[in-house]
Amino acid sequence: MANIWEILHQPDTVVFFDIDGTLTSYNYGEHHAHHELDGTPEFRNVNIYADCKRLKPLYDYIVSHDVSRLFCISREPHGHEAWKSEMIERLYGIPASHCFYTLEAKEKPGIVKEKVKEMFPDISPESVVLMDDNDDTLGMYMTQTPFCTAHPMIFMEHI
Repeated sequence: MANIWEILHQPDTVVFFDIDGTLTSYNYGEHHAHHELDGTPEFRNVNIYADCKRLKPLYDYIVSHDVSRLFCISREPHGHEAWKSEMIERLYGIPASHCFYTLEAKEKPGIVKEKVKEMFPDISPESVVLMDDNDDTLGMYMTQTPFCTAHPMIFMEHI
């Protein structure tokens, strides 16, 4: 993990962050970690991102890095893209235009590869880090992309 930490702190590194569980705590509910309305039609009308707080270790990293090299990639089946993007910009300063969404997690590796090729065509794969809290997604990134992967817990280990 020391290599990942070092890569994250190189000025030319590009990072794609997941949002839920990575840049937010995922504790949206009253009695459960996830929002109780998830899966119901009324969930689409609830801005669960309005009261989110920044996660300080990740914030400290983000403000020390070139924001033009920071992006978000998130699964969003509930139509909350605008609220998520607003929250990311408000809490972390990552522009909404740097947030990409998909209905299915399995599409994340392809989207990231496409965006890296489009925006950073000459970058070394070792200078791209894909950060997600989901083991299945990290596994897909590992097998389907040439990029580095990281779990957000790396920031807790380096406090």
